[in-house]
Amino acid sequence: MYEQKPQEGNKNRYTSSRLKHIISSLPYAFLSLFSKRDKKLIVFCAMHCETFDSNSKFLFLYFLKNEPAYNVQFVINDDTKRKELINQYGNHFIDTRTKEGKKIAIKAATWVVSWLDLPLGGLFLNFRRFVLHLGHGTPLKGIGLAEKDGSFVKKIYYKLNGTNITCSLASSEFISHIIARCMGFPLRRILINGQPRTDALFYTPLSIKEIDKNQFNILYAPTWRQNSEVKLFPFEDFDKSLLEDFLIKNNIHIFIRFHPAYEETIPQDILSLKNISLFSAKKYSEVMDYINCFDALITDYSSIYLDYMLLERPIVFLPYDLKEYESTVGFTMDYMENTPGPKPVTTDDFLSILLKFKNSPQEYINIIHELNKKLNNSEKNACEKLGGLIKSK
Repeated sequence: MYEQKPQEGNKNRYTSSRLKHIISSLPYAFLSLFSKRDKKLIVFCAMHCETFDSNSKFLFLYFLKNEPAYNVQFVINDDTKRKELINQYGNHFIDTRTKEGKKIAIKAATWVVSWLDLPLGGLFLNFRRFVLHLGHGTPLKGIGLAEKDGSFVKKIYYKLNGTNITCSLASSEFISHIIARCMGFPLRRILINGQPRTDALFYTPLSIKEIDKNQFNILYAPTWRQNSEVKLFPFEDFDKSLLEDFLIKNNIHIFIRFHPAYEETIPQDILSLKNISLFSAKKYSEVMDYINCFDALITDYSSIYLDYMLLERPIVFLPYDLKEYESTVGFTMDYMENTPGPKPVTTDDFLSILLKFKNSPQEYINIIHELNKKLNNSEKNACEKLGGLIKSK
C-alpha cells in the first residue's frame, strides 16, 4: 500500500476566520436590514468567496444563459481570478471586500451559496432576503453539527450562521433528514431538489486530453483525512508490478485525483506506472465537468460517489480504516448499507472486481439503480427547477 502524508491543519481550520468574517461585517449586516431589495439581483458565492465552482457555479451559469431579465453577480474576492472570469463571462463578478461590492450584496433580494460562506458576514441576513444554501455535495461523512469531533467553536458558528439561511438543499426525502441534522434546521427549512452540479452529468462532457476512449477509464478519488494519511491501494499484499501488468493486459486506465494542495504527496513510483495517471484538480478544477468521461469509480468516503451514482456506472469502495474514520469523523448514514459496490480487501479481489466492472457490470448497476431511489433525486434539469423557485420568491 502507498501512503499520502497527513493533511495537517484541516480540522476546524476555517472556523475562526469565518467567525471573524461575521463580526467584521456586522455594521453592513445592520445596514442591510433597512436597505431596499432588488428582486432582479441575485448574488452567488462559493468557498471563502474566492472560488468559482460547485452548485453555485452551475446555477449562476444557468441564470446567465437562460434568464436575461436577472442581474446575476458572483463574489470572487481574488483579484486575479475575478479578472479572468470577467474576461470569460462578462461583468458579473464582484469583490465584497470593497464598499461597492458590499453595496451590491446588500441590495440583492436573493443570495445563493454552496458553502456556509456568505457574500457578507453577519446575523439574520435572510431578513427580507431569500438565502439558499445549496451545499457542495450530499454528505456521507459527519459534517457541521453532525460531526463527531467538531469543536465547540464550530458548533457556535453553525448556530450563528443558521440565522442567515432561509433553506438548505437536499437530494431526497431521506437526505433531507440528514441535512436538517447537520445544519440544526427543522425539516420545513429543507428543500428537496436535484443539485445544480449534477446537471453536468447529462451534458456532453468536456474533453480530457489524457483519456483514451478505447480504454476502460476509472477515476480513483479517495477522501482527505483530517488527522491521518491516505493509503493508495490499501492491500497488505499489494504488488505494483502485478497491478501494472493487469492494467496493460486488460486495457484499463486509472486516474488518481487528490485535493490540489496535496497532489505533490502522491508517490511518484505509483504515477510512473503504465496506465496510471494524475487527474489533476489544478488542471481540471471542476470535477463535475469531466466525471462523465469515466467508466467506473474507486473511492472510500468521498461524497462524489453519490453524484456518480446518477450515471449508474459501477463503483468500488476501499474503506480500509472504516472503524477509525467512524469513531473520529462519523457518518450521516449507515456506511455499508448505503455504499452500492464491492469492498475488496486483497489485491486479487480488487483486480477481479475491476475486470467484472469492464466485462459484466450489470449486477452492480442494478444495485445502484435501486439505491438511487433512496439517496438521489434522479430527475434532470435541477437548475431549471431551482430557477423557477427563486423567481417565485
